[in-house]
Amino acid sequence: MNEQWRCFIALDLPAGCHAQLLAIQADLRRLKLPIRWSKPENLHLTLQFLGNVAVDCLPSLQQSLSTILATQTAPILSCNTWGYFPNASQPSVVWAGFEQWPAQLLQLQQAIVACSSHIGIVAETRPWHPHITLGYVSAQLTKQQREALASQLQASQWPANPAVYSTCQLIRSNTQPQASSYQAIETWSIDHA
Repeated sequence: MNEQWRCFIALDLPAGCHAQLLAIQADLRRLKLPIRWSKPENLHLTLQFLGNVAVDCLPSLQQSLSTILATQTAPILSCNTWGYFPNASQPSVVWAGFEQWPAQLLQLQQAIVACSSHIGIVAETRPWHPHITLGYVSAQLTKQQREALASQLQASQWPANPAVYSTCQLIRSNTQPQASSYQAIETWSIDHA
């Protein structure tokens, strides 16, 4: 049987945005809520979750990605909002996100999906919602806890300036009981016009 790796394709965060999100996480940790916060090295903007990919298909995918990414423009994004999946009354994921999704981001994501489809990866059917996962709720939050979380998120100092997201990675996810660890298989720089 062919070895398979659980993989995804993501944009790395610009340094300033990364630092600001870590500061927001630090403030949120002080609330002592039952939330498993994403490790600093795991903060990213997923473009496509690939699932289990046969290792012998990866070179073909990497070559296709190299070709596609050379034609793309790095998006400029303002990480200026937050939310929950699936919803605010029963949050399971706390995320940071973007009020506006520029055309460059949507074109990049669609190009990635088209590229991966060439090796037989089927895109998810649910709509893509660009976000950065800050943490996973590990036990149901009380109304008081949800209010405290929302209040702290609202008061947080979100990155003020738009930033260029110019680094794309093919990442292997190693699932472990406490938290996943991520290993970059390949990294590409995307030009910004």
